[in-house]
Amino acid sequence: MMSSLFLKFRTTLLTLTALAISASINPAAQAQEEKSALASIQQRGLLKVALYKNFPPFSDQDKGVDVDIAAALATKLGVKMTVLWFEAGENMDDDLRNMVWKGHYLGYGPADVMLHVPIDRNYMAKVDKVKFFAPYQRERYAVARNLEMLPSLESFDPFEKLSMAVEGNSLAANLMLSMDSGRYTKTMRIFKTTAESIAALKAGTVAAVVAQSGELEGGIHGDARFGIDLPPNPILQTRQWAVGLAVKAGHDDLANALQTAMNDLMADGTIKEIMKKHGVTHRQP
Repeated sequence: MMSSLFLKFRTTLLTLTALAISASINPAAQAQEEKSALASIQQRGLLKVALYKNFPPFSDQDKGVDVDIAAALATKLGVKMTVLWFEAGENMDDDLRNMVWKGHYLGYGPADVMLHVPIDRNYMAKVDKVKFFAPYQRERYAVARNLEMLPSLESFDPFEKLSMAVEGNSLAANLMLSMDSGRYTKTMRIFKTTAESIAALKAGTVAAVVAQSGELEGGIHGDARFGIDLPPNPILQTRQWAVGLAVKAGHDDLANALQTAMNDLMADGTIKEIMKKHGVTHRQP
């Protein structure tokens, strides 16, 4: 019995000793991991950036606002840039999990940084595996309209007869479906993307599109047949949000370096010029 107790005590003592040693090492190991985020990027000379597919004028077919911003950030870090393109998931949580902190279960990702993520205090407080920072654009909803079919837009009343397009699974679609007791559901046409909605507007099959300002500006830039207005509804008019960058929580060295780079690009007018190049108005966050 005594021998058995001694063996149990010895085993427990060894386990506790191992845990104590591990505890003394882990802080240093964790600190090293945090330091290695930026160091590993600089060592390989490449910044991996997650960008949405089919999201003009921000990221589509190797060009767009976010593509240019990502390249400028990489240059500031003294490295090259490569894009990890991905389709939007069911929600932002899916996108952040697949592209920022874990990676897709099929082995794709994660990237070093993701662009065009919401900088929203309430949402950020719920996501502890991601660090959000460096807002570079303020977005809002707007209405792009055919000026011949709809010379003015004082209210949504004309859409009881005229057709409007919206992107499915968007806040704009949800609001328009329920607005004014569903008065506009019969004339509303739902498309998979805003780009498809804008294509329908240009083809003359709809009179207007309700979507994010940046997408509308880039989509109809330079086409005098169309105009863009704030929605004639206080809820849609006041709904605005900032977009910025996201890295994995704990990668503070990388976040700090990217924040400094973004500050420089904002201060010297680079971000504004990139937006202008793609037909988008830069709205300071």
